Amino acid sequence: MSSFLRAALVASPLVLAGCAIHPLPEDFSGVPTHTIVRQIRCETRQAVIDLALGWLTSDDNLANRRVDPRSREIGLEFRSGKRLITEFEPKLFGGRVRPLVQLFYDTGVAYNFNLQMTEVNNVNTDINLLKPFTASSFTLGIKGNADRQRKNERIFTLTDTFSSLLRLPPDYCDGRFVGASYNYVVGPNHAYPITGEIGAKRLIMDFIELTLFDNLGGTKDKPAGPPTLVDGLSFQTAIGGSLAPKIAFSPVGTGWSVTNAALNGSVSRTDLHQVTMGLAIRETGVKVLGGVRSELFTPLVSARSVTGTEAAAVEAVNQALTLKLFRPTFVLSQ
Repeated sequence: MSSFLRAALVASPLVLAGCAIHPLPEDFSGVPTHTIVRQIRCETRQAVIDLALGWLTSDDNLANRRVDPRSREIGLEFRSGKRLITEFEPKLFGGRVRPLVQLFYDTGVAYNFNLQMTEVNNVNTDINLLKPFTASSFTLGIKGNADRQRKNERIFTLTDTFSSLLRLPPDYCDGRFVGASYNYVVGPNHAYPITGEIGAKRLIMDFIELTLFDNLGGTKDKPAGPPTLVDGLSFQTAIGGSLAPKIAFSPVGTGWSVTNAALNGSVSRTDLHQVTMGLAIRETGVKVLGGVRSELFTPLVSARSVTGTEAAAVEAVNQALTLKLFRPTFVLSQ
C-alpha cells in the first residue's frame, strides 16, 4: 500500500497542475485580457495605416488621377516617417482625395468580446482487496473520485474610430508605453488564435470596397442608414491530458491484502473565444458618400439620421449577437 501512496504522491501534481480557481486566457496562452485587447486594437490601427498609405502612394492611383501628386507626396512623407501618423487628417489633402479620406476618417469600430474558459480536473482511485478463505477467496473493491469543473465567461465591449486609433500615442503599440519592449502588432497564432492576428485588415478592406462600389447599407432595422459591416469570429482551443498509474501486489497471509491499486487523473481545458467586430460610417459622412459614389459610377443612397458613429457600430454588433450571426465562423482547435 505504501508503494501505491508514493506513486500517487508523485502523480498527483501532474494531474492537478492545470487547476485554476478562476480560469483566465493567460492560464495557458500567457497573454492576459488587456494585452489581447491592445493587440487587436493595434492590429486594427496598423490595418488602417497600411490601407490609407497604400492607397495614397499607389503609382496606379497617381497614373489614373485618383490621387493628385501633392497628396501622394504627403502619403510618402507619412510612410517614410517624416510625418507622424498622429498628424494624419483630411484637411491635409485636396482634390478627390479629401472627401474620400473624410468619408472613412471617423468610421466607428466596435469590438464585443465573449471569452469562455472551462477547466475540468478529475481524480479517481480504484483499490482491490483480497481475503483468502479455505475453499474460496473474497474480494472487495473500493473506488473514489474527486471531479471538479470551473468555468469563467468574460463579456465586454469597447469602441474606437479610425481617427482615434491614428491618434493613439506613437509608442502605444510597441510596448514602450507600458515600460516594456513587447510589440503589440503580432502575427497569427494558430494554437491560440485570440492572442494573435485575427484578420482586421481583410474586414476593413471589404468594408471600404462594399461601401464605395456595392451600395453597402445599414443594419437590418435601418437598411437605408449609414453603411455597417459586422464579422463574428469564434475560436476554440481544447487541451487535455490523463494519467493512470497502476500497481499490482502479490498477496501474502490470511488477512486483507491489496491486490492492485490505481489512480486515474484527467485534466482538460476548453477555451471558446468569440470576437464580434463591427464597422459603421458616421451619419455626416453619408452626404460625402453620395458624391464619392457618383464619381465611382453609383447613385446617391438615401439615409436616415442616427446617433454617432460608435453608437452605430455598437448597434450593428448587438444585432449580430442577437441574431447569432456567428456564421461563417473560423473554428481552430488543437
